[in-house]
Amino acid sequence: MVKQVLVHHRMSSFEEIVRKYSGMVFSKALGIVKSEELAKEISQQTFIKAYTHLSSWNGKGALGPWIMTIAMRLALNYLDKARRRRTQALERDFPDNPYSDEHEEKLLQMETAINALPEQDRLLIHLHYYKGIKTSDIADQLNLSQSNVLVRLHRIREHLKQTIKAQSHDRS
Repeated sequence: MVKQVLVHHRMSSFEEIVRKYSGMVFSKALGIVKSEELAKEISQQTFIKAYTHLSSWNGKGALGPWIMTIAMRLALNYLDKARRRRTQALERDFPDNPYSDEHEEKLLQMETAINALPEQDRLLIHLHYYKGIKTSDIADQLNLSQSNVLVRLHRIREHLKQTIKAQSHDRS
């Protein structure tokens, strides 16, 4: 019984902490990742991490800055992982020296081909490849089925390959 009372007290105290700091945490995350959905996810992860690591807070400083530091680190870690995924994708797609003239030409061709896409297709490319948003989340955002998003992304990629191939052939 005493254990239940302690657990209930700890939970209600933590709920108060979430209420007090959730706005600041969300704002901090949004300022870093520039995506509301992602900022919500990071906010949730922040409070989970804070709760599970509450014993590591020394209690000497203010709780707010400690929680904000967790939020900032989670947001920056996300950006770093997203940057590494994009770099790995580029290295996979362009295994030659990424800073060569040929690489620059391929990037320009890709950019031109993407800019020529219809707006909805550009949005799908932007959300999935530039923002790193999962296809299920894109489907929810755009009121589409996940399979529709996957098929459209596949068709867009095939179209881009053909467009770039045609551009390269025209220059030969």
